[in-house]
Amino acid sequence: MGPPRPALLALPALLLLLAGARAEKEMLENVSRICPRDTTRFKHLRKYTYNYEAESSSGVPGTADSRSATRINCKVELEVPQLCSFILKTSQCTLKEVYGFNPEGRALLKKTKNSEEFAAAMSRYELKLVIPEGKQVFLYPEKDEPTHILNIKRGIISALLVPPETEETKQVLFLDTVYGNCSTHFTVKTRKGNVATEISTERDLGQCDRFKPIRTGVSPLALIKGMTHPLSTLISSSQSCQYTLDTKRKHVAEAICKEQHLFLPFSYKNMYGMGVQVTQTLKLEDTPKINSRFFGEGTKKVGLAFESTKSTSPPKQAEAVLKTLQELKKLTISEQNIQRANLFHKLVTELRGLSDEAVTSLLPQLIEVSSPITLQALVQCGQPQCSTHILQWLKRVHANPLLIDVVTYLVALIPEPSAQQLREIFNMAREQRSRATLYALSHAVNNYHKTNPTGTQELLDIANYLMEQIQDDCTGDEDYTYLILRVIGNMGQTMEQLTPELKSSILKCVQSTKPSLMIQKAAIQALRKMEPKDEDQEVLLQTFLDDASPGDKRLAAYLMLMRSPSQADINKIVQLLPREQNEQVKNFVASHIANILNSEELDIQDLKKLAKEALKESQLPTVMDFRKFSRNYRFSKSVSLPSLDPASAKIEGNLIFDPNNYLPKETMLKMTLTAFGFASADLFEIGLEGKGFEPTLEALFGKQGFFPDSVNKALYWVNGQVPDGVSKVLVDHFGYTKEDKREQDMVNGMMFTVQKLIEDLKSKEVPEAKAYLRILGEELGFARLHDLQLLGKLLLTDRPDALMITTAQDRKDACTFFKDAGLP
Repeated sequence: MGPPRPALLALPALLLLLAGARAEKEMLENVSRICPRDTTRFKHLRKYTYNYEAESSSGVPGTADSRSATRINCKVELEVPQLCSFILKTSQCTLKEVYGFNPEGRALLKKTKNSEEFAAAMSRYELKLVIPEGKQVFLYPEKDEPTHILNIKRGIISALLVPPETEETKQVLFLDTVYGNCSTHFTVKTRKGNVATEISTERDLGQCDRFKPIRTGVSPLALIKGMTHPLSTLISSSQSCQYTLDTKRKHVAEAICKEQHLFLPFSYKNMYGMGVQVTQTLKLEDTPKINSRFFGEGTKKVGLAFESTKSTSPPKQAEAVLKTLQELKKLTISEQNIQRANLFHKLVTELRGLSDEAVTSLLPQLIEVSSPITLQALVQCGQPQCSTHILQWLKRVHANPLLIDVVTYLVALIPEPSAQQLREIFNMAREQRSRATLYALSHAVNNYHKTNPTGTQELLDIANYLMEQIQDDCTGDEDYTYLILRVIGNMGQTMEQLTPELKSSILKCVQSTKPSLMIQKAAIQALRKMEPKDEDQEVLLQTFLDDASPGDKRLAAYLMLMRSPSQADINKIVQLLPREQNEQVKNFVASHIANILNSEELDIQDLKKLAKEALKESQLPTVMDFRKFSRNYRFSKSVSLPSLDPASAKIEGNLIFDPNNYLPKETMLKMTLTAFGFASADLFEIGLEGKGFEPTLEALFGKQGFFPDSVNKALYWVNGQVPDGVSKVLVDHFGYTKEDKREQDMVNGMMFTVQKLIEDLKSKEVPEAKAYLRILGEELGFARLHDLQLLGKLLLTDRPDALMITTAQDRKDACTFFKDAGLP
């Protein structure tokens, strides 16, 4: 056969080459669809080498002795194996710090002790990143990359990101930065032909969506919480960058970015004064070609925005906390209480600086020194590592349930709770089943959801637990079901987003006649923060139209329906009024619609139009005597201010009477404010509901009641010693005549009257009442009349078991109160 020919040997290699070229072409076409060439300034198969320098200085310019500075120098290489895909490598890094200043005021720098360690950390791992479509930046760091090193590399990347210019000289763009997505003023300063050669960008960092000032601890007992954000406005944070671009290839030849964080109260003209300056400089050194097209995305994917770093607490810091607590305990013995406030503040501040692990290991020693002071300090700390451990500790030592309730409620008031805090509060509420812990859970859920809008496992577990408690049409334990429904109403918006099935369960409770009237009305109120949908509105409308339902349930459904009614809903309500048999319902609805028509409130103008349309062919019934019939009261006023959005305020009240005896059974007072273009906000709302007060009122104010009899006796004893006009009014009101024979002994007479009142009240039905308070839409809790009565007895005795409980009903009420309050 002979030796093989060269042409035959070259054929397989040629085929492989053609196949590789075709695969490369297809890959580049796919990449081009994701990343068009004009969206990036860095060409693929190139390596861009920069000299990087970053300097951070703080203090007041012109006062050399009070300034500090740190400088970083590195060699930065940006490889581009594919369009919009990059590999960042840093090497030859040095870390320097200031040790003095020359006569001209310039900082003198020297290498820090850990400079070599820093250089090794910076060069240990490369950082891969992609910018699909040239917009959002995604990083793929190695799993062992320290967060503080990754943040430095984030700063380098952010300084190199320059969007492609357009024909417009000035634009406002939204760009990814280390502070999140920022509104950026983009300006082309010079051009060479159609190519920009100098570009500048400016941004107010306070407007970036991930710009968050460092939050300090806040006590849950503080009247004003969450002041970090308002106080952060006292610091002006801005960034400006100047870019010089290559005229041929359009890549970044030089970048200079300056950040300034200025403390405004100590500044001059908001420009000069105490602050921090950060300057980054990148200068291009070389752009060699590369052959590697390989780019493998890592398993860990993060954004460009800075991540917070957790500092570990040194052992000496934990020792300082223990020493402060010991000094604080000694003050009681030495009677130097004047130092107590300062030492306690120092103790709380030191606790806030500890890590979670440090608090865990230190807590047993603190408790051994003084458990009461440790408890107070942990409550005031307000940090996750404090509140989590305090709840665990209280459970572990089997603390008094009343103490657990109080502490849990206080911990729940801390803004921006962590997932671990929320889990601990949920566990406590599930175990205690008391009003304090369940309302605490609702506050914690609302605060947590503000910073974690997506459903986490903690939120889903809470939603599932609440839904379990109202199964079977809310026919479980009446008191606990009522409490669960009140709590759901407090966090309805969050719960609806997590589990829409929860609303369906609530609507079943509204429609069912199995639970008590109290439960049915609580189910209607549980919808107050949920988004009204057509099917929800239909259920509420049918509940109102059902004349077999109690009047107060129908009115509760009506008020919930009128949050967002349709034209058809209002038409049906107006058409029903002339033939409505329940005078209390008719009078209340008529007064409510009449007040809507006369209201100046800004956010009900659309509702007013719907009411006017419904009344074109009909007329509202005449509103009857306010002393006997239910009605709605409303006073509103709107004000137009120059160059500002109009503002309005409203005070609204509901008074619902019992149809059998013309005594009020429900009342509500609410104040609402609409201003500065924001949605209306309920500043406060107070509600009271009661029944069974008729016998008590009769015993107090009836013809033979306590007050008329006492007044008659008083008139007899002071006869001739009070003005005739006063005597005449009292005689006319209580029906006293001077001819009536009265007890001559004042003391014995009054004692007989008081004893008669006590006997009358004992023989009468015990009244029931509930009151609630809401501030800015958040219900803080509710109280019952029995709570106040039993609490009064508790305060008048030394021990809870010494209460004067004489009847079976008293014993039952006491057990319920102690169970809710957590007392043994």
